[in-house]
Amino acid sequence: MKILRNLLRDRRGSSAVELVLMAPMLTLAMLAAFDLSIGFWGKLNLAAAASRAADLATSPGAVRTDYTFLKAEAETAANMTNAVATVTSSLECDGVTQAANVTVCNAGQSFARYVSISVVAPYKPSFSYGGLINASGITIGGAATVRIQ
Repeated sequence: MKILRNLLRDRRGSSAVELVLMAPMLTLAMLAAFDLSIGFWGKLNLAAAASRAADLATSPGAVRTDYTFLKAEAETAANMTNAVATVTSSLECDGVTQAANVTVCNAGQSFARYVSISVVAPYKPSFSYGGLINASGITIGGAATVRIQ
């Protein structure tokens, strides 16, 4: 009985027990931060690829009617597996976006032409995080829009 009382009052080694209890949780938090930062890096990479393609759309002498070449440029700049780029051009007449088949504004209207580039790619984290992120991963992406005229 005296031995049991002495053991219950003894505080030596309690910090080691606390460390053993907390170490797995701290390790999981560190791995989650690392894993999610890789996903965030991928998102920034896709945004930079879209921005680079938008820069190419505004290069001197590049005003044209077809900007589909930017799709391949954005996908290459993304440098990620399964990255898919979408390029759309639009026309605004007096601040109203026109239908795709409208190529010129009526006389006297102010106009603006835009090119939008969107790049998306799948990101699959290393861990499922208890079902918070589905097993197939999530889609990350970046976009850029530039006025060309």
